[in-house]
Amino acid sequence: MRHSIKLYILTAVICIVALAIVQFFLIYNTYQLLDSRFNYVEKGRIGEAYNLAIANDKLFPGGQPLLDSIIVPQYAYLENLYQTNPEDFDTAAQHLVNRIIGELVRHENADSMLKAIKTNDGIQDSLLFALCIHRLDIKFKDSQYVNIYNRFKKYPLIPAARQQEMGLYICGNLRQPGENSAASSLVANSPLPYSYSLSFSFYADPYNRRTLVLQQMRYTILPGILTLLAVVTLFGITLHKWIRQKHLSDMKSDFINNITHEFNTPITAIIVANKNIQNEKTLDNKQSVTALSMIIHRQAERLKLLVEKVINVAATEKLELKTVTYDLNELISEILAVYSLNAANKNIVFTFNSSSSPAMINTDTFHFTTLLQNILDNAVKYNDHAQKEITISIVRQKEELELVIRDNGIGMDAHTQRHIFEKFYRHQPRLSKPTKGLGLGLYYVKQCIDAHGWQISVESEPGAGSTFIIIIPSKI
Repeated sequence: MRHSIKLYILTAVICIVALAIVQFFLIYNTYQLLDSRFNYVEKGRIGEAYNLAIANDKLFPGGQPLLDSIIVPQYAYLENLYQTNPEDFDTAAQHLVNRIIGELVRHENADSMLKAIKTNDGIQDSLLFALCIHRLDIKFKDSQYVNIYNRFKKYPLIPAARQQEMGLYICGNLRQPGENSAASSLVANSPLPYSYSLSFSFYADPYNRRTLVLQQMRYTILPGILTLLAVVTLFGITLHKWIRQKHLSDMKSDFINNITHEFNTPITAIIVANKNIQNEKTLDNKQSVTALSMIIHRQAERLKLLVEKVINVAATEKLELKTVTYDLNELISEILAVYSLNAANKNIVFTFNSSSSPAMINTDTFHFTTLLQNILDNAVKYNDHAQKEITISIVRQKEELELVIRDNGIGMDAHTQRHIFEKFYRHQPRLSKPTKGLGLGLYYVKQCIDAHGWQISVESEPGAGSTFIIIIPSKI
């Protein structure tokens, strides 16, 4: 059984982990999809304003004169290299691109341009931006455009930090610009014999882009998380109930074993005693007959008690009370008088602190008597002292009475206290003499308490005895 529970837990944990991984990849892939399709609502306005800001210009206000001042003087030199030495042309082209990047970075004003766009258009959002060059071509006299930079290629002489996936990173704080964050993408060229063609994009994204994407995913994330939590919760509840049922099954098995032994002992004694009585020699000895008949009587009483306890297993599920108003002082005195007589040889010292005034309660006297006797039986059974001391006190608390039963027994730890009122539960302490029982005594006590609508609590520590406190509504 233990191995089956471990296998069940292992299988369930593997399934839950697998479900969590599937949920994670579902959410992650959904996030990637929504992120790739994310469209900032103000992006169109920003793109239009950007196009107007660089009308008849490139990259940013003042960008074209800066580019012209770098590229135009190099036409003749680059044309000669292109026609005579292609390898030197590639090297010179990369150096030219490096110089262009350096000058653009040094003179860029995209940040102030974006602030002006936001102010003019009334855009309140905090934005991230980036400016990237995708492609740069040069046109010589009587030739097509010659490419000197393409974002799909890597150039060893251009700093790797500037070569991003989207192209040459000129400026901005948007570190990973994507196609869906491009506010404007332009290609600027000229039909003149000596000219250059420039392809570039301006990117703009809100600072809280990730939050906005996650908000779009809320109807995916929340059901996924709630489903996973529900599965984990159901697994926990199922496992708890399974372990509880196993525990109850084990206790029932112990009960059956105990009750079988308990029944067999007096039955065997009765059979043996009866067989001896039938012996003719025994019949002639009145003293022997008397002794054997006493054995039969005691064992029959013991059988009667066992039968009553077994019947109580079913009966206590639905206790039917016949309550009468009774003075708790008198009721306990009567119970102690009978109990003391039956336990005269067990060296028990009873102390009863009765209430100074009548303590009238509504109770079923039969069930109350059995309830108190079960508590007293436990106080005697789980006690290793030569002299067993039991103190019963009635304490008046406004409209309630506290019935306190205190003993000097072995006490209980916290774990035992949590389970003592469960059916078939038996405490297994280390005692000088082994204890017998069916695990029904305190279960019956709790059933009686609940049927009366009273309350019961336990205070105990190992080696320091136990105290049962019963709260009873008073009629006076």
